[in-house]
Amino acid sequence: MAETPRPLLLLSLLVAWGRASPCEGPVCLDDTLGFTALVQTDQHYRRQRSLQAAGGNQSARQGALPGTGSPPVPDVRAAFAALGRDGRVLEIDKGSAWPSDHYKSYMPPYAEHIEGVQRFKGSYIAFSGAESDAGDLFIAALNGVAGSGRLGQGTGEVVKRVIVDSTLTHAGGFQISGDLLAIGAEAQCSPMQRVFGGCKHRSQVLFFDLSDPLNPVKLPTFIDRPGKTAGAVGIVRQANGKWLVMVGDGDNNNIDLYVEGEAGSFNLVASWGKQELLKDAGVEGGYKSYQNMNVLLQSDGQLFMVCTALSSMFMGSDYFDLFTVQPSDDGRATITMVDSKKATCHGCTFAAAAGIYVNPEDPSQLLGYASGWLPSSKSFSSVPVPGNTIFVNEF
Repeated sequence: MAETPRPLLLLSLLVAWGRASPCEGPVCLDDTLGFTALVQTDQHYRRQRSLQAAGGNQSARQGALPGTGSPPVPDVRAAFAALGRDGRVLEIDKGSAWPSDHYKSYMPPYAEHIEGVQRFKGSYIAFSGAESDAGDLFIAALNGVAGSGRLGQGTGEVVKRVIVDSTLTHAGGFQISGDLLAIGAEAQCSPMQRVFGGCKHRSQVLFFDLSDPLNPVKLPTFIDRPGKTAGAVGIVRQANGKWLVMVGDGDNNNIDLYVEGEAGSFNLVASWGKQELLKDAGVEGGYKSYQNMNVLLQSDGQLFMVCTALSSMFMGSDYFDLFTVQPSDDGRATITMVDSKKATCHGCTFAAAAGIYVNPEDPSQLLGYASGWLPSSKSFSSVPVPGNTIFVNEF
């Protein structure tokens, strides 16, 4: 997710934050959730990746990415128009994999909270989360799901926690395309740092193989973004077989486009700023502070992106916004807003996490998903109350 909006941050000045590390020294080796082992594994991975980069060794990257993405959508505009407006509630129990020592502050601006949500492989939902010690990826298994279409109402449970990164601990909005997950990891930034402009702008885009949905594998491929954030990341496999990654900086006010290179790395091919936005006639509303961004491929090769946002932190509405995307040879991109859809959330908010799912069995169907900030006990409000249920809405 992009940075927390300033009005909510100013509210945080009334709240004192403070926490002592619950795990210091050798006692960490006995933690029941295995957090230390997860972090040690991630740190080992980072050391290996640094050695590869220092030695110019690209062999570990070559061919590392899965070969298939989400199927092309025959008519993206028609599928978007058919997207639901009123959310149907899915209740996801946080389960024993949810960390007991994080995601506990229920006062705005929810410094540790859910940042992104994606449905994948029909019967799984993934959440990203940002907390002080590490960026998280959570996998929830849905109960009694047959097929990959609309779920209606249902239940599930978080059954797996994976460390996204133990150094860049702010894991943001992400996308899953086929078996490939792309997610941005940023340097952690406290609410006070955001208020006074003290955040360090450094990020990477990281990739996970989800061919085994309960055992995500972190891949050696990454995109380094010194001096930039990566609050929202979208990914799509183009008609030419190359992966395209779009990365938003600063509430998606600036977007960079990267294309997979021959050596398995990614090359920056185009950039865009919101002042360059074009808009189709008749489209209501303007460009917003987007928290998540998903990229779609139409059957004719046209690229689209769906961005999600809460229009205002005070009495705002949730929106899916649809854009066409066209990279050009001059290093810029043309992005045109072509549709906008207001949605109604029940226990969720697009300010936290929302995303799009292409039904692999019927690519003409798009489904939207959104979640609340934190596990809660009430679904009638987007303001969470301490509880054990993540309220996900399907659109």
